[in-house]
Amino acid sequence: MPELNDLIREVKETREAINTAEAARQETIEELKKSVGANSATVTDVEQKLARISTDISGAVTKMQSLEETINTLSKKINRPGSEAASDEENRKAAVGLLQLRHEFKVHKKDIEHPFQPTEEQITEAVQAVKALHALASTDMTALSPDYRKALTSFNMGASGFILAPEMSRRILSCIVDPTDVTGLFDSLTISGPSVKFLVDNVRIDQAAWACETTCFANNPQAALNEGLGEIEIKPETLRYIICASRDILEDASVDLEAWMIRKVNFAFRNTISTAAISGDGAGKPMGILNPAAGIPICDVSANTPAGQFTWQDLIMLKWQVPMQWHSGGKYLMNQKTFGLTLTMSDALGRPIMIATPQDNGSYIVNGSGVQVVTQMPDVAPGATPVAWGNWQQVYMIVYRKSVTMQQDPYSAGFCILYKFESRVGGGIICPLAARLMRIV
Repeated sequence: MPELNDLIREVKETREAINTAEAARQETIEELKKSVGANSATVTDVEQKLARISTDISGAVTKMQSLEETINTLSKKINRPGSEAASDEENRKAAVGLLQLRHEFKVHKKDIEHPFQPTEEQITEAVQAVKALHALASTDMTALSPDYRKALTSFNMGASGFILAPEMSRRILSCIVDPTDVTGLFDSLTISGPSVKFLVDNVRIDQAAWACETTCFANNPQAALNEGLGEIEIKPETLRYIICASRDILEDASVDLEAWMIRKVNFAFRNTISTAAISGDGAGKPMGILNPAAGIPICDVSANTPAGQFTWQDLIMLKWQVPMQWHSGGKYLMNQKTFGLTLTMSDALGRPIMIATPQDNGSYIVNGSGVQVVTQMPDVAPGATPVAWGNWQQVYMIVYRKSVTMQQDPYSAGFCILYKFESRVGGGIICPLAARLMRIV
């Protein structure tokens, strides 16, 4: 820039003049020393030489002052930190320019329908941002005043172009809706083989008889014991999950990506298992409780119930279709929408059928049984089974063959690293009579 070239030239000239004056002063002083030493100088000669030295010093000081004024003037022109503060008019002009630039970032069209008309409040905020930028160039962010820090973080250039980059938090926010983890409702078993078999008592053969009703043995003829035993086999299936990432991302990330990755894997496995336990078709995955092939009896709503709906009487009758021996620990399963409909129901006297339990905050009971909100359950619609009741520890069994393991593969994906997760989990119905499904007609 021209001002910088002029400054460099003037600094060079001033340096040469100062060096010349310094050499002359040194020469005069040496002459004065020799004259005084020889006692040959008069008072007048000494005074003349001292006056010449004073004149040279005054000239050098004048040159230095001129150089300082030139530097200050140039610093003011380029707005260098530490220079004289810019005038209010200059700050306002710079603020309007920033506002116009931000307007053009947000509104690309330039017509009468999108005019650039900044308000005084916006200009004041932009002026603060301009002053804060000048101050930030010569000091640390922590040394700025609260008004300056606020102006730097609030004044932005569009959706993502901040004047000052915001602080990156180590926390990763998530608004993803996760399905309900229903694995805790069911019974579970850890096995060490390829599958597990259970013997099932299918026939009641322990009926005794009174002596007067028989001629010989009390229960003659007696069926063979093995005729009443069946088998259920539950086979674990393989679950897999793969994440591709580079070493650069993991090493340079400002947040803990490895912990976030493990959480995603955990959610993925639990969600897949829970979805299969509710609605799985049994093909390479566990059979779900809603699948008709699972064998859980289905109860239609009452004939007096309006089409496409259910009533509180249907909820009560659903529970009492299950034999009493499985009532202890039974729960209703329904999704959030169905749960909301149930909350609005009341009996003939206007009392709500669903009441809050005194011991569990936020929990509700219907007809003495708790309600478990399960997002995988279907909505209320004709032909759907949106509500289930049962003793789920007796109904369903989840089998774990192998817990989640991770294998790191740095070769298959080029420069990326594959994180391969695997588990073996199975599940199946072990007692379908301990539950009932309510079907909407």
